Amino acid sequence: MSARLADTLERCVSPILHEWERRASTGTLRSLCAADRAGDLAAVLHAIGAALAPRPGAGAVDTFIEIAAAHGARRRVQGVHEACLFEEYDFLGAAVPHALRECLLAPLPPEDMLALEGALTTAILAGLRGYHRGEFERRGTWADALARTANDSADLGTEAAVPGRPVNDQTKFGS
Repeated sequence: MSARLADTLERCVSPILHEWERRASTGTLRSLCAADRAGDLAAVLHAIGAALAPRPGAGAVDTFIEIAAAHGARRRVQGVHEACLFEEYDFLGAAVPHALRECLLAPLPPEDMLALEGALTTAILAGLRGYHRGEFERRGTWADALARTANDSADLGTEAAVPGRPVNDQTKFGS
């Protein structure tokens, strides 16, 4: 992906989250106190930036998936319904163009917007799996659930994960 997308996410995390907060304060998450409302979204955004870098570091995609899964698990502990994950990532996607204007940056090219949308979709998948982590762990399939998320993240430039092999043991970055 482009260096501009990764740099933009890093530079604009605060404005993105500010706009996200404005939108989320009218949605399902309004029942949470402001301190809990954003959860781990800043960490998710930083991890997306690292995973979408032109030459992501080893394990960047795995780290992104693990952070997004932890965010989903946190939502369950907070008593938020799983459907809220769709709403909050929708708000996040809508907040990005607004934040780019606030950061005085030009709009992202279509390829970068598509990559970002793919990453947000992957974050939803990881979050849903994290939300249900307890069930996956009881069945002994948590590592497989993470590996499936990695497989589903082809838009992040990953190679296919090997089923049954822990996600963090795989190298998924090509040249």
